[in-house]
Amino acid sequence: MRTVILGVDGLTFRILHPLIERGDLPNFKKVSQEGCEAILESKYPPLTPPAWVSLSTGLKPARHGVYDFWTYEEQGLPGAERIPRAQTKRKGGKAIWNILSEYGKQVLVINVPVTYPPEPVNGIMVSGYMTPSSNLDFTYPARFKEELYRVVPDYEIDLDLHSFWRKADAMQLLIDATLRMTERRIKLTMHLLKEKPWDFCYVAFVGPDRLQHSLWEEIRSLDTRATEYFRLLDQGLGLILEQLGPDDTLFIVSDHGFQGVTHVFNINEYLYSQGLLTPSSPEHISRAHRAADVKQVVRKLGLLPIARRLKRSLKHKGALKVPHSDFFHPMEGIDWKQTLAYVPSLSGYPGSYVDIFFKHEVSSERISEIYHDLEQQVDPKSGKKLIAGLYTNEVFGEGPYAPKEPHLLLLPNDGITFRMDLGGKVFWDETSKIRGTHHKDGVFYAYGGGIKRGFKAPHAEIYDLVPTVLYSMGLSSPHTFDGRLLDEIFVSRSQPGQTAGQIDEAEGGLAQRKLRKLKKLREVGAE
Repeated sequence: MRTVILGVDGLTFRILHPLIERGDLPNFKKVSQEGCEAILESKYPPLTPPAWVSLSTGLKPARHGVYDFWTYEEQGLPGAERIPRAQTKRKGGKAIWNILSEYGKQVLVINVPVTYPPEPVNGIMVSGYMTPSSNLDFTYPARFKEELYRVVPDYEIDLDLHSFWRKADAMQLLIDATLRMTERRIKLTMHLLKEKPWDFCYVAFVGPDRLQHSLWEEIRSLDTRATEYFRLLDQGLGLILEQLGPDDTLFIVSDHGFQGVTHVFNINEYLYSQGLLTPSSPEHISRAHRAADVKQVVRKLGLLPIARRLKRSLKHKGALKVPHSDFFHPMEGIDWKQTLAYVPSLSGYPGSYVDIFFKHEVSSERISEIYHDLEQQVDPKSGKKLIAGLYTNEVFGEGPYAPKEPHLLLLPNDGITFRMDLGGKVFWDETSKIRGTHHKDGVFYAYGGGIKRGFKAPHAEIYDLVPTVLYSMGLSSPHTFDGRLLDEIFVSRSQPGQTAGQIDEAEGGLAQRKLRKLKKLREVGAE
């Protein structure tokens, strides 16, 4: 019984279902009709690094240690800056490829995000998104890198999105580059499936996320050019299906879904108004507030759309120098000594979530006040409430990497996201166009041996994938997971009381197999 996990960053039923109905995706249609389909929820938070690591481990962030693109060093002296460090790998917990390697299963792990440096596995690993550079050793074994480039000479781990910005034909260039990257990943995947021994393959594609942030309107309207990527992905799915036998299984998952947003809430500006956040430069925020006043005047005169078009035109022509803003960079300009609460990462804008850090000296009563006040925030134009979900620390789970300070995790209602920059003056604003951002509802398909046909399953969570895959392969595990076994998707349900966390000692002793396998992996890695 072999298994493939096809992971697709940002894949959403909001796009898949209309394309399937139009006849564009025959292989996705096949999997949907002959397998199981469900919404896969990604909530804590719906952001690429923690979501992919939770998919791969079955654990919540408190146990694997990934919350963002960044990890923040603890403050030393009071008032000292919290130094951010890019996080390229989980801090704790075992991934499914570790567990399967210990069982002696042959694994292929291809471009799964947050896997750098690559780990010793019983098979082959190619690191994915968050790998600093392709000039580094990003494969295990290291010697496989030579074979990779021999098979796919122009292989790319990810796109350099900065290279497309501020170009008049940026969107066409982005589509072309995403298609090239995907074609090469399909080629590598097929090489490995055909030429290498394997029991388990886990491959990740990132195209939807790269395209939907910028092209949501075009993709949502099913523009033929903008949706070309999904037809290519369907072709890749068809090639994978050809490699499966009658007893093999396929899981298609996304780390989060997607949506279009038209309104933003300035969360750090809100914390500033509450006296919880203090900027390091008062003059800077004063200038920003004056600029916000001018923007409001232009808006009231009905000239804002014209001003935005003029700004974009001048920017593309190089006549207007606009400072580059990287949404994934940590926030700067905070007075760390005076600030009591803040949102450190700008990634909440494309991620459609907010994680508020509170200092220990903020009382639980004050946090409760903020909690209830945010619950009451309403968009003055639409009348829609800001918050769909509001959570405290326990939502991250229990484990060695649980946050030490109090947190509030905010998920907005549909059509709303958050802006972290200071200086907006007003809390609510509108986007210049419909932007694509993350949404908690992702995609889950299960297909193959032992899977029910044409079954619409209840909602699942990203933590459920690992225990479910282990069960589909007839394996148990000595580990406990934060997810559950999705036994409702199988033709024969598990026996009462049976879980994917149980271990079958009759198979020869997992501990001894672990020691033998680790010894072998170290020997291979040293070559």
